[in-house]
Amino acid sequence: MIIAGDWLVPVLGAPIRDGAVVVRSPLIVDVGPLLQMRERYPGLPVREHPGCVIAPGLVNAHTHLALTSVATAIGRAPFPEWLGRVAAAMRALDADDLAASCAHGALMSIRAGVTTVGDVAYGPEAPASAADVGLDGVFFFEVLGIAAGELERRLQEMEFPSDVGSCKGGRTVCGLTAHAPYSSGPDLIRAVHRTAHERGVPFAMHLAESDAEVELLASGTGPFSSLAARLAHGFAPPGCGPVEYAHRLGALSGTIAVHCVKTAGDEISLLAREAAGAVLCPRSNHVLGNGEPPVREMRAHGVRIALGTDSLASNDDLDLFAEARALRALDRTLEPEQLLSIMTMDGAAVLGLQDRVGALTPGRFADVIAVRTGPTDDPVRALLDRGSTDTVRTVVSAGVLRVVDGRPTVPTRTIENDSARVALKAARALRVS
Repeated sequence: MIIAGDWLVPVLGAPIRDGAVVVRSPLIVDVGPLLQMRERYPGLPVREHPGCVIAPGLVNAHTHLALTSVATAIGRAPFPEWLGRVAAAMRALDADDLAASCAHGALMSIRAGVTTVGDVAYGPEAPASAADVGLDGVFFFEVLGIAAGELERRLQEMEFPSDVGSCKGGRTVCGLTAHAPYSSGPDLIRAVHRTAHERGVPFAMHLAESDAEVELLASGTGPFSSLAARLAHGFAPPGCGPVEYAHRLGALSGTIAVHCVKTAGDEISLLAREAAGAVLCPRSNHVLGNGEPPVREMRAHGVRIALGTDSLASNDDLDLFAEARALRALDRTLEPEQLLSIMTMDGAAVLGLQDRVGALTPGRFADVIAVRTGPTDDPVRALLDRGSTDTVRTVVSAGVLRVVDGRPTVPTRTIENDSARVALKAARALRVS
């Protein structure tokens, strides 16, 4: 199959007018001008997209697909209260409910042009449901609220793959996360980080997301003090910031640090030196009243930045184009090409997938989107300005058509109905609680 448009933006290379990408599932085999691709591959069918820019599938580096169906029930609240509502809603769900919620989130993601995620998972439901609609990436099995000695038992309960090869083979990678400093004690954070390192899989943590987290680490007081007493076994306030705390625990090296709103100075330098990168979620931070990440300062220090929408419970949608425009509003020095790289190649690199996805180059997985921009002489700017769920016309992942003419190729009614059932169940649980 040849996928063509008015422009092709490979990310690693200059835009190609009347460009095309040649796909032989699951990989990209060639990229270039359409006329040249027709000559080289005369037997392949061509899908032309007039008025569209062809680009790599997007990388949403921080999601919570499992919260999709419960978002309306949770509603909006100050961050500490919001976390409590999330926990209450999630306790009411069983494995089938989680699968339904993840499937709906995956469907919303693929329709928005996202083909790779960094998702927080509670078991095998997330990667399985996501793969069914063509969404892959790193699924971080989340551990919190237990003692370090219980880690292996907990991983078994969550069905985390015991075979190292199955954790990171193919398009789906199983990573680990210790959630956050207020919900995981120091020994547990060390143990999860060490286990991830030993198994060669990515490790992530929510870090420096809120003032409540900063206050807890500084003095042991504030809205998270009772939560930490209950969940973060062995915690004692270290008298430092969250990034410095992870560093002192030996758990910052290679870590994917999520949010990083409350960072400055030396902590930003630490992120640049030690972490795999920082995943920023500006719209979620705004909704939860947590402030704005210091984007310009991070870039100045050399922190590798990726972008995430977080969950539907803390955002209006799972549209990474809208998230990129929110990021641009925080740092007007960001050029369109830099933003597109953050949404694709940089996101892939932070997740450890830089050789697999994020650019339209031969040998990578054939994750390709066509976005309707209308006529333009500046395809990257047009893509950033006009891209949205409504303008994504075609999505291909691993060489398979997932969205055609703006419509998913999988049946959607069952997914949406199952999600609505879970939403009602969560609403009832929150009313009771």
